[in-house]
Amino acid sequence: MDRQDSWKKTDEIEIDLTQLLQSLLMQWKRIAACALACAIIFGAAGWLKNQSNTDIDAAAMAEEAELSETEKQAVADALLLEQETRRLENYLENSVLMQIDPYHKNRQVLLYCIDGAKRQELAVITESYLNFIVNGGAADALLETGSGAGLDKSLLSELVSAYQKAYSSPYQVAVKEQDSSMTSESLFYAEVTGKDAADARKLAGALQEVLEAYSKKVQETAGKHRLSLAGSMESVTADSGLLGVQHDKKAALSANKTSLKAMTDGFSIEQMAVYEEAVLQESRNSQNETGKDLAGSGKAAETDSRQKASVESLKGENPSSEGSLVKSVLKYAVLGFFAGIAAYCCLSALWYMFHDTVKSTDELKRVYAFPVYGAILADDGSRTKKSRGKMPGTHQDAFGQTEAQVLNRIRLSCQKQGITSLCAAADFPLDDSEKNCLERMAGQLKQLGIDMHTAENASADTAAWDSLAETGNVLMIVKTGVTTHRMIDDAMRFYLENGIAVAGAAAFVQE
Repeated sequence: MDRQDSWKKTDEIEIDLTQLLQSLLMQWKRIAACALACAIIFGAAGWLKNQSNTDIDAAAMAEEAELSETEKQAVADALLLEQETRRLENYLENSVLMQIDPYHKNRQVLLYCIDGAKRQELAVITESYLNFIVNGGAADALLETGSGAGLDKSLLSELVSAYQKAYSSPYQVAVKEQDSSMTSESLFYAEVTGKDAADARKLAGALQEVLEAYSKKVQETAGKHRLSLAGSMESVTADSGLLGVQHDKKAALSANKTSLKAMTDGFSIEQMAVYEEAVLQESRNSQNETGKDLAGSGKAAETDSRQKASVESLKGENPSSEGSLVKSVLKYAVLGFFAGIAAYCCLSALWYMFHDTVKSTDELKRVYAFPVYGAILADDGSRTKKSRGKMPGTHQDAFGQTEAQVLNRIRLSCQKQGITSLCAAADFPLDDSEKNCLERMAGQLKQLGIDMHTAENASADTAAWDSLAETGNVLMIVKTGVTTHRMIDDAMRFYLENGIAVAGAAAFVQE
């Protein structure tokens, strides 16, 4: 009894390990990308795990540590010094006054005149303005108007000052002799400092607006008067006092860091665990408070990261723990690299084995009984002469298979079977290079007395069925990685049911 699928040699499809390995090697770029991505992910996971274990170990050791009174006092002293050092470091980092060049200090000096006030009320009025500027009222008002340049009140207050020059003795005597009902006038200076001239001018303009608004309150509480800007002066000066303050602050920070390192170097393991846990806890509390204060300003995250960096620098580097961290990260990264390669290869192999497409011409020869004339790597003209091979005019491909070889095998088979008309039928759309290849082959076969025409999507295109029936002979065109075994089986059933002979098959291989 004949087999139902007479065109098949076997129903079992063997896995060609050589072809599978070649398929994986051709995907080396994707494998490398997958391996690198897994190495980064695993390395990050190793770093996080190491950090988590370090924090847990330090916290557990801190809870279990039993220190003597002397050791506890040493830890407490180190914590106080650490707090002072961190605050000083934050101040030097954020203070505009500590960052400007003391030899080129940009400032704006505003001269204000108070007139139209009664003599006995003039002192109170003047001191109200001086108190407002010097003791933080002006800084609060500037922050409310959004003119604080992103600084907090203490740092902004450093940039704004006010003073009044003492009058000479003849002027004071003249004032005493005046009638108390007479109006008098007074002068005071408001000084603003900026990182540069533009910042100083901007802050001075904001201070003028604030003083004009505050003048109404002073008139209600201290007495009627008129505040007017008598003049302003922009200057760049060398401030030796500021230079001395900057040097003192930086020297104090350096001394604190040296002292703190000397104290912590002398700690035992238990003392260091307690100290580090206390520092981290204080840092978390400080970050939470800072985050609440800066909510809405967009600077909480920046301040948090800055404080974390400060804490880490004050704790000092532990060579052994750093080396352990590097080893852990490298171990996980290497593991991830090879895991990425294995995962990609396994998934690719599973796809290769369970995907129903034709993998190679050798597979066609093993599975099917009809003649397989060979494989063609279609040449669209974009490949170099070297990639085509050394045989000119044969369109030799990278696998050593040629269009000319396939053509000669088709010619010999047609002449042997007496076939003069042939339809090259493909159950998939042909691209330009494949169409050009078939047209070249048809032209050469026509010169030999064999008429060949091409049909795409032959089984589904009803318009091509009449042409197939009239021709009576079919050359099946398959494409590796695209044509499935089911497509071939369906096509063979269709051809046999309609009395169409299958002369053989040729395969287009993907480069």
